[in-house]
Amino acid sequence: MKLCSIILAGGSGTRLWPLSDNEIPKQFLALFSDDSMIVETSNRVLPRVPMAQQYVLTGEKYRVLTEETFDGKINVLAEPQAKNTAPCILWAAQKIAKDLGGETIIVVQPSDHAIGDGQAFLQALDTAAATARKGSIVTFGIVPSRAETGYGYIEIENMDYSANLTAKKALAFREKPDKQTAQEYLAAGNYLWNSGMFIFRADVMINEFKQHCPEVYSCFGDIDPDDMTQVKEAFEKTPSISIDYAIMERSQNVFCIPSAYGWSDVGGYQSLHEESEKDENGNVLRGNIIAEDTKNCYINGTRRIVCIGLDDLVVVESDHTILVAKKDSSEKVGTIAKQMMKK
Repeated sequence: MKLCSIILAGGSGTRLWPLSDNEIPKQFLALFSDDSMIVETSNRVLPRVPMAQQYVLTGEKYRVLTEETFDGKINVLAEPQAKNTAPCILWAAQKIAKDLGGETIIVVQPSDHAIGDGQAFLQALDTAAATARKGSIVTFGIVPSRAETGYGYIEIENMDYSANLTAKKALAFREKPDKQTAQEYLAAGNYLWNSGMFIFRADVMINEFKQHCPEVYSCFGDIDPDDMTQVKEAFEKTPSISIDYAIMERSQNVFCIPSAYGWSDVGGYQSLHEESEKDENGNVLRGNIIAEDTKNCYINGTRRIVCIGLDDLVVVESDHTILVAKKDSSEKVGTIAKQMMKK
């Protein structure tokens, strides 16, 4: 069973601004170890997918940074322009089908997620690959630990599953719920967090686009995926649409692996703090930090930072900005970051 991976690495990580910015976005930062998040993502599947069969989908702006990060050992596909995830995944599926064959199984991973238990992830990946081999599209649904309003949900057929080992029919994809609905999902037991990771055979995904998303398929259907002139023309013509809307919510051929392996999308400073190693006061301290009477904070900077009497705050210093905010202000941080990046 030939397995390859696509790493999605085109985002700018605005909710972790100013750590993450247009020049070096979140996926290229070392937040949890000596390796950047994109390298951690690659390493996660390395026991199953050799580097030669790993592909990074990114923007032209980050092509050189990606090649330097991996010393030229990974395949880099640079989108001519950003049109959300559906067009670039179709292009990558066509490229992989040409390179490795249509029956090649592809795992799609965002480049900026954290996973605590690598062995449990590989167990779920093996289950997903075996299911995808039969011709289904497969996604990972994270078994929820709380009534979370910040994630989309996947409804599966029932609660009868073994985490990481069972494939269940996906009945529906649900948008981010309000608090009451999230509590109802948690109580029901058959609603899982949408991880944004997918597994499928290259030929199956191409056919799904042909069947369910002709507005994108018509732009890419006959191109040579190695001919960048044709690729550029396809991206110019295609609508901007996510893989969720284009395929996952339209297809009747989607299965879900209920998964438990310590997943986080690291969607802001709250989750970055939760996933990071803390001191005895619940602080995450990165750099030359003096913290007195301070608890539950995330503090990161290169110059000396002295914090006294702080609780539940983010203090981040970059070469162009100092941010001081409540840890749960990710949406506001993202909004301000987008405004600042336009200047």
